[in-house]
Amino acid sequence: MTGRHLPVPVYGVSARVVMQTGRGPYAYVAADFEPPGRGGQTEVLNAVPDARLPARYVSCVRAGIVRGLDGVAASVLLTDAGFHETDSSEYGYRLAGLDAGRAALVACGLLPPEEADSLRWADWPGRPRPWPGHNPRSDALVASAPAWCADFLPLSDGGRPAVVTPPERRRKGRRRGPGGRA
Repeated sequence: MTGRHLPVPVYGVSARVVMQTGRGPYAYVAADFEPPGRGGQTEVLNAVPDARLPARYVSCVRAGIVRGLDGVAASVLLTDAGFHETDSSEYGYRLAGLDAGRAALVACGLLPPEEADSLRWADWPGRPRPWPGHNPRSDALVASAPAWCADFLPLSDGGRPAVVTPPERRRKGRRRGPGGRA
């Protein structure tokens, strides 16, 4: 995609990286993407105060966005961010920037809409959501279900909820001691 420009502006792109692994990376960024200016180069501007995004993470977000844009020139304005004192890391901000850049390409039509399924952390206005209705992943799961589980129902089977029966409760009798005596 080298030498291309972002054709339309995409506002409100955000990416939140949260991994539930002890001290996993955490990062949150929100950005507005616009076509590039006169120079035609990619530029990333930061409008987030240092209290919300420390300066040591700004370069990581920039690197992730540039890599996510994959050679497409754009003007990017970071509008919001968040960090955690212990869990934030450079890796998390690179991931957030990468997903935000790719999300902008999907939103403006430079990447196919199917790519939205691979963007785990990103969100943008108008993002296609296949669930709770039709979910292509559940169709693949149903197709690969073994023959022994004929009653297998995915969550998106057209509105039929899974039937869960409560366990049978019995009245407890007297407990006998080790010699058979009460």
